Amino acid sequence: MIMLPTVNWDAVATAAVAAIIFNLALDYLAKPRLEARKEEILEAHRLRRELLASAIRITYAAAIVSAVIPDGADSTVRGNVYVEQDRQHDRLQAEVQQLADDGSRHAGTFLGSLLNLVVGYVSALQGLLMSARPRTDQAVEIQKLAGAMAIALSSPRRWQIGKIVARARALEAMPCS
Repeated sequence: MIMLPTVNWDAVATAAVAAIIFNLALDYLAKPRLEARKEEILEAHRLRRELLASAIRITYAAAIVSAVIPDGADSTVRGNVYVEQDRQHDRLQAEVQQLADDGSRHAGTFLGSLLNLVVGYVSALQGLLMSARPRTDQAVEIQKLAGAMAIALSSPRRWQIGKIVARARALEAMPCS
């Protein structure tokens, strides 16, 4: 005759009640905080991606504004390039203004020296656009600054040593750091 083990139903009931109480406590006490923290982290990452995208757009617009037209270029081509440079300069100004308006939101996702770097970057961009320098000189400096910021903000993977080195050099090259 085979003896089946007996089940201690008191222990099963106690474990079930403890599991229910634990899950309810978790749902009502811990989950709201965890969800809020998750949303904060996601928002910070979204804002950092926006800052990177903005730096890339600024770099692109500044590159076009600072482009030198060869002397032998056809007058129609020169006219088309000037129109595009004017358009890109307007985009550049709008992008920097938007970045300045949202600067505190972007900078608030960083701490310490990176916060100061972002604030200095936005201030330097505004200062360059407000300076009395010729537009092409402004664009050259803005292109350097925004390009370095884009490299500094890009997230290297652990196995990509070249990107880590490039990021460190970009951070060193930032005049506002």
